[in-house]
Amino acid sequence: MGDLDNLNLPKTIGRYQVLSLLGSGAMGSVVLAEDPRIKRKVAIKLMKLDAVNTEADRHEYLARFQREAEVSGLLNHPGIVAIYDVGEEAGHGPFLTMEFVPGKPLDSLIKVGPTLTIKEKLRIAVILAEALDHAHAKGIVHRDVKPGNVMVGVDGRPKLMDFGIAKREDASLTQTGTFLGTPSYASPEQIKEGRVDSRSDIFSFGVLVFELMSGQSPFPGTSINTILYRIVNEPPIEVQPPLLGILPEGWRRVIGKVLSKRPEDRHATCTAFVRDLLDAVVELGREDRRELLGLIHMSGEAPLPEIVSTSYEETMVVARSESQPSGWPWIVAVALAVAVGGGWFLFSGPKGRRLQLDSRPTSAKVFVNDLAVGTTPMNQSLVPGDQLRLELKGHQPIRYEFKPGDAPPPFPFEPILSEEVLDSAPPGATAVLDEKPLEGVTPLKVRWNQGQSHRLTLTKDKLGFASDFGPGEVPGGRIFELKEATTAETRQEPPLNPNAPGSLKLSGGFSVRVKVDGRDMGELHPGSKLTLTPGRHQIELTSTRYFYKDARPVTVIADQVTAAVVPGLATLTVETFPGPGKVLVDGIDSGIESDGSSVQVSQGRHLITVRGAKGSKSETIDLTGDKGLKFPL
Repeated sequence: MGDLDNLNLPKTIGRYQVLSLLGSGAMGSVVLAEDPRIKRKVAIKLMKLDAVNTEADRHEYLARFQREAEVSGLLNHPGIVAIYDVGEEAGHGPFLTMEFVPGKPLDSLIKVGPTLTIKEKLRIAVILAEALDHAHAKGIVHRDVKPGNVMVGVDGRPKLMDFGIAKREDASLTQTGTFLGTPSYASPEQIKEGRVDSRSDIFSFGVLVFELMSGQSPFPGTSINTILYRIVNEPPIEVQPPLLGILPEGWRRVIGKVLSKRPEDRHATCTAFVRDLLDAVVELGREDRRELLGLIHMSGEAPLPEIVSTSYEETMVVARSESQPSGWPWIVAVALAVAVGGGWFLFSGPKGRRLQLDSRPTSAKVFVNDLAVGTTPMNQSLVPGDQLRLELKGHQPIRYEFKPGDAPPPFPFEPILSEEVLDSAPPGATAVLDEKPLEGVTPLKVRWNQGQSHRLTLTKDKLGFASDFGPGEVPGGRIFELKEATTAETRQEPPLNPNAPGSLKLSGGFSVRVKVDGRDMGELHPGSKLTLTPGRHQIELTSTRYFYKDARPVTVIADQVTAAVVPGLATLTVETFPGPGKVLVDGIDSGIESDGSSVQVSQGRHLITVRGAKGSKSETIDLTGDKGLKFPL
């Protein structure tokens, strides 16, 4: 017990014998203890009264303790941490005795990477959905649903905890408009108005599931203000590469609904959301799917089957098509899965032959029956009839059908050769591409090999521009801004402090979201600057509003400004006949139909797709100005 003395913790709390410290924070500690009457391990949350500065704060935190005890007393669900006792320890303050869950917080499991299988992740989501719906049925809103408030036991079972700021719909301890909760998981109405009901918990649960499945936040940002702005105003980010085992269109549809800005547009319950998500999952066999669905609407006393990890192939196997009592719904489900997934369920599994897949160049993305499975070189199980697709930036995609006895050699990629326009502001600049001078001045057309890297330099009088392009990167109709500081004749002398920061200045017609070396730097507006350390950086510029995405290397020089130029905007008008359809730009819904409606799009190359009642049609265009498309659908 000497360690407890050093930590200023009591040897006993109430009748409980303190064993060790589990965790400590600004407002209190959680200790592991034992109930001597029944020899049961418990966790005890002990509040630090000396950490409370005012009487009002003391009253609020005491009320939270009491509320957590009262709320938890109304709940009886295997997915919710049980509260056993509440009391006060002289000299130490109030305490809560609760169920001890040996395991790890869900947020720590998410941070360490892909340690859970898709089945285990979905099981966690299903049990938590049931737990939240149970609370909502009792008129209780959690208000702080997040991975940090979920414990995952050593048996894989999740437990929702910390109802300290939960709200009963017939009572309130805080004023209207007061924000409680964690910003990254708050709903738009929680942020704007401080108003919460069960639909706010459903939004927060959607954020939790997004992180659980993808390992990413749907609304990332480096500051609280950026995160809150995106939650209220922007759609969730696209997960790249798409999640393995989930249909991309289904994922976007389900996540788009559960994270709707308007509460009335979300799923009615958390279990309705996970049912919808399960419909988009293709990497589940029939028995796995039935097992997960069986966890929904289970009684509070029903035992939870233990999570058992399965191998990649086993999750793909479907039971044999023998006659089973009342089995026709699953025959329909499998038939639909075949229609959507290209027969993946029926043709995968232990009967496949495992082959080494490679390409020249390497690092190509591999898709089997339109499902992403990894990058070359890799080992993959295939059965006759499997359709392979390999994709590599700047190269023509490769398609291949696996046949019995095949042993494919490394797949050779052919580079994409395109005609690009090099333009500058002001025009009339001479161009040097890969150290070779080009004939003519800007604007001029060049043959561009997208399969390799390029170095472009433009000069006119004392003005200049230089940029590196990686494989798959093209000028895309951009107008490169010539700057005086970029030419050898006018380049500034090295600064006295070579470690002084430089800056990146956005030049162009619209705002973009900026990532530098993979770190989200928020929104950058035309003319605004971003301070960076000197040296070479990889930047990513995106605008979901104008369908723009670009990645390029830049070199930042101490005490100097480096320009990041984005293209201008163009108006795209789409019309199809005999009827209209939904218009997608680069696979993203543009919000218009092909009835002669228009949308603003960044200049450059885009894939335009129109989906109508009788089919779809796609066309790749180079947008250098306003353009109208009209074609039969």
